[in-house]
Amino acid sequence: MIKLNKPQIKQKDIVDDCIDNMRESIKQKRLSESKNEIITVSEQYDILAESGSLLKMASKEKTESGASKEDLIYLYNNKFAKKGQLARKYYDEIILSAPNGKCPQCGLRQVKTLDHYLPKSKYPLLAITPYNLIPCCSDCNRDKLDGLFNSREKETMHPYYDDFDDEVWLKATLIEEDPLAFNFFVFKPDIWTKLKYDRAQNHFEVFKLNDLYKAWAVDSIITDLGGIYRLFQNCGEEIAREEISYRILDVRKINKNAWKAAYYEAINISEWFWKQYLPNYRINL
Repeated sequence: MIKLNKPQIKQKDIVDDCIDNMRESIKQKRLSESKNEIITVSEQYDILAESGSLLKMASKEKTESGASKEDLIYLYNNKFAKKGQLARKYYDEIILSAPNGKCPQCGLRQVKTLDHYLPKSKYPLLAITPYNLIPCCSDCNRDKLDGLFNSREKETMHPYYDDFDDEVWLKATLIEEDPLAFNFFVFKPDIWTKLKYDRAQNHFEVFKLNDLYKAWAVDSIITDLGGIYRLFQNCGEEIAREEISYRILDVRKINKNAWKAAYYEAINISEWFWKQYLPNYRINL
């Protein structure tokens, strides 16, 4: 939903700071000897992701040097993500990379955690790979869980490698009944391939974005209706619809596929809203 710049953090620095001052010398030795392999896997991830080939990423339970899955996940949980640890600064840097603290997956809620794009339970060597760590809200992180995709079409958007804001694809319809409600959906732009559309659709379903956006839309229409009605009464339909059009433009300057732009557009194109509902709005007060 929101494109992010890739983290400019060296994998070597992350590994070094994660294993610094580890109390368990044997575990530290295994992880230290595995550093080069972790760096190599991180570089492979970047190359494959750039070419849209993450399905080729090998899943390994342990490193060639003997670091286990538990060792690698320990690095993330107890060194990288844990407050007070030396490597926590990298976790915080990635968290803060989301513009205005907004979750890039839903574009709405506040970032609270990091999501492993390829789950660490299946890809433990990527547990502390910065390219695999996405700033995310708690709800999106929970909705995605440890799900794996088995085709390119089933890959959710990757904020570091995908650009889905080249066109407007998020649309909504106004459900023409009282009380007002909305449904949001993925629209296929003419220049998009079917693959890109399928991925957007899958992303939309995985993160349950229709449920999220329509709940916010219902709250918004309750507060917006009074102002729209007064403008309609005082200045007429044409001016009122023009004002809504300006709101759409203003929102899309910040985020082309913001839910609120789709919400305003759904209001604007509903002849029922302007010809039947709004003229009788006072009756519904």
